[in-house]
Amino acid sequence: MLGSDLRKLYLEFFESKGALRLPSDSLVTNDPTLLFTVAGMVPLVPYFLGEQEPPSRSVTTVQKCLRTNDIDGIGDSSHCTFFEMLGNFSFGGYFKKEAIAWSWEFLIDVLKLDLDRLRVTVYKDDDEAFALWESVGMPTRKIFRFGEDTNYWPANVISDGPNTACGPCSEIFFDTRPNLPPTPDAEWDDERWLEIWNNVFTQFERRDGGILTPLPRKNIDTGMGLERTTAAINDLRGPFETDFFVPIIERLQSLSGKTYTRTEDQKTDIAFRRVADHVRAMTFLIGDGVLPSNVGRGYVLRRLMRRAILAGRNVLGFEKPFLAAVVPTIVAEYQEVYQELKHREFTILRYAEIEESQFRKTLAGGSDRLNALLEGLSEGDKLPGDDVFTLFTTYGFPSEMTREIALERGVGIDQKRYEERLAEHALISNAGREREVMVKNVVVQALRETGVPSTLFTGYSETVSAAKVVAIIAGSTLTSEAQEGETVQLLLDQTPFYAEAGGQVGDTGRIHSDYSELTVDDTTKDSGYYFHKVTVTAGVVKLGEVVRADVDVCRRDAIRRNHSTTHLLHHALQQVLGSHVQQRGSMVAPDRLRFDFSHDKPMSGDEIRRVEAIVNEQILADYAVDTSEKPIDEAKRMGAMMLFGEKYGSTVRVVSMGPSLEFCGGTHVAHTSQAGLFKLVSEGSSQAGVRRIEGVTGERALLKILDQERILQDASSALKTTPTNLVAALERLQSDLKSKEKELASLQKAAAGGIVAELVANATLVGGASFVVSTVAGADGDTLRTLTDEILGQLKSGVVILGSAEGGKVSLAIKVSKDLVDRKVNAAAIVKAAAVVVGGGGGGRPEFAQAGGKDPSKLEEALAKARSLAEAALDG
Repeated sequence: MLGSDLRKLYLEFFESKGALRLPSDSLVTNDPTLLFTVAGMVPLVPYFLGEQEPPSRSVTTVQKCLRTNDIDGIGDSSHCTFFEMLGNFSFGGYFKKEAIAWSWEFLIDVLKLDLDRLRVTVYKDDDEAFALWESVGMPTRKIFRFGEDTNYWPANVISDGPNTACGPCSEIFFDTRPNLPPTPDAEWDDERWLEIWNNVFTQFERRDGGILTPLPRKNIDTGMGLERTTAAINDLRGPFETDFFVPIIERLQSLSGKTYTRTEDQKTDIAFRRVADHVRAMTFLIGDGVLPSNVGRGYVLRRLMRRAILAGRNVLGFEKPFLAAVVPTIVAEYQEVYQELKHREFTILRYAEIEESQFRKTLAGGSDRLNALLEGLSEGDKLPGDDVFTLFTTYGFPSEMTREIALERGVGIDQKRYEERLAEHALISNAGREREVMVKNVVVQALRETGVPSTLFTGYSETVSAAKVVAIIAGSTLTSEAQEGETVQLLLDQTPFYAEAGGQVGDTGRIHSDYSELTVDDTTKDSGYYFHKVTVTAGVVKLGEVVRADVDVCRRDAIRRNHSTTHLLHHALQQVLGSHVQQRGSMVAPDRLRFDFSHDKPMSGDEIRRVEAIVNEQILADYAVDTSEKPIDEAKRMGAMMLFGEKYGSTVRVVSMGPSLEFCGGTHVAHTSQAGLFKLVSEGSSQAGVRRIEGVTGERALLKILDQERILQDASSALKTTPTNLVAALERLQSDLKSKEKELASLQKAAAGGIVAELVANATLVGGASFVVSTVAGADGDTLRTLTDEILGQLKSGVVILGSAEGGKVSLAIKVSKDLVDRKVNAAAIVKAAAVVVGGGGGGRPEFAQAGGKDPSKLEEALAKARSLAEAALDG
């Protein structure tokens, strides 16, 4: 049976049982505690918790999932990072009886599986599930009871698991080795029995201290790994032999010229599986809007891509980029089910090419640094973990590559120290964000438990609202009042204050009543609640108090100008650069706008001018800005642009202005002319494949132009010309400067020639070799390199050791002729030792090395040290 057939049969079966088929959600989840959708139930958690009303009491899905907890094991025959999970779910509808009966019916009657090859497990205290399995025909000897570590979901949730919806589960296992004698009834063989389906009876919510509270309704959450089950029922050794992977591996064989032999531990086969898995995961991640970066989801994607590149480069022999050559095969296999892959194929290919090209350059640069670090180590030594960490964080050089290159020289790495540094780095990077999320989760939970309703936002139509104070939060605690001088979070039953979202900053202003005066410093939102960060400037604000909420209108107007202009800018960029341009992020503040977009090279001056002109033409056109609420499918049919990688509900807000049509929840001007004027301030790189534009509108744009005009006048006056003739005057000045530079270079060359001649004339003989050891006043590192080349060129055979002290820094350069390198004179080893004397470090190759230092007073001592080491090497 093909995996595509299994997917279709499963969905049709549960539709026949009354389930509503829902499309797969994105790999990017709304859950702040998760980077990715790791299971089919993740997008449905609000339904399980009763926070949202499900579209049907019963649904079925095939959900895209990604897990990287086993990433180091990817390459074996069974593990995948990306996978599809078949699921059927009930929200207060059917429960254990139907879930177990339908599992049996699908496996036995639809798939026609052999009962002898099936076993089930239940939670140790779940007598009901045990009896239900018996009632459908499962022999008692095939039903096993296990504890919460395996038969409660999430695992160990009763003891120390996360606070979430949970419940006992019943797993279904398949015998993958029917050719062997049957497993004794009382025994279990994890290698032989493969879990293919998990029925979770979600009926509790775990709270702090392991307290299990019954959910408002009992639910069913199931999961069946599509790739794993396809392999099992076809008697294949794993997912990589199914129709999901065969075309990918065949493409890799064609590109590499190597053969996949389906062995478990053969190095080449492991590389085939690793590359196939990681490129598939990469394709789906970029297809869902994740881009390579050094943080969060982007870091996981980058790590997957780099692991694929390393396996392809080092084992499969791909000397040139290959990722993009595999992507079309994956898109072709999945485009019928996941149409977004075809729609975004250009973007996926573009980022595959960019990331691989840059990483290959990184490998080349990191290799030089690593070689320098390995020079002073002997076989059996270990490369310090701090150096491994620096190679990764500074040069982007992965620890796997460091380990592999080091092993080729018989050197290990201090993996423990490296992991300690990595953990420290992650802790520092994430500590603030984790605490923020934790506090917000505690607050939201408290608001729900006390029955505080979601906030009604009135800010699209008004900037002033009468409201009632429904919650006051001090730190993470609900309180009944706040005194003058306190800063707290205030919740109102309704608010005109826009909460930070979609790149638009939160509103500020004031909240006041007859009893209190508060300054609103920021507005944010979470889980339907609008949090006003306020400082009580007068009086006392109390719970239940009726107040007046006033948005700072001048600030809001400036934000609106900038937000509407980002929409015009997006459209203009697509006109000038091409349809591949997609928004990758934005920041809309009162003083400026920032817009990140997909494009892999700097914009030319002409492109910048054209974009700026188009935006201003659209502003002057005085287009009306219209907003409307639309079902998401209708909005897509209208051609509205959506933010790549963003998640939307079933109903979206669509904003149109002239040729621009986008999904957007922000605030906007009524007519484009209200933006006044747009001035592009800067264009540069944000990250690989992403450019960033910053600009200003309205009064700030006018001030920017006036400021530039003043600078132009001042520059013209300094050159004694007019603004019209300024460019010609600068060109004349540059021409004069180039002539003077040529004269100076000639003089310097003549002076250097004199230095070289003098140093060669004063060379000394040691052990039959010529030695030149000297300081050179005013020379930098590049000059020392040039001088060592020229001196040794005249000596033919010898050692040249030069040093200089300039600006409080020391530079050293050592060059050794090939015949003396053969006699064990090593420039890299010598310069390292000499650099220690001047408080620095360096490295290089045996024939040439350079170093720097911080103690000019020790320069002569360092040169003497270098000379003695070179002489000792000759004597040896």
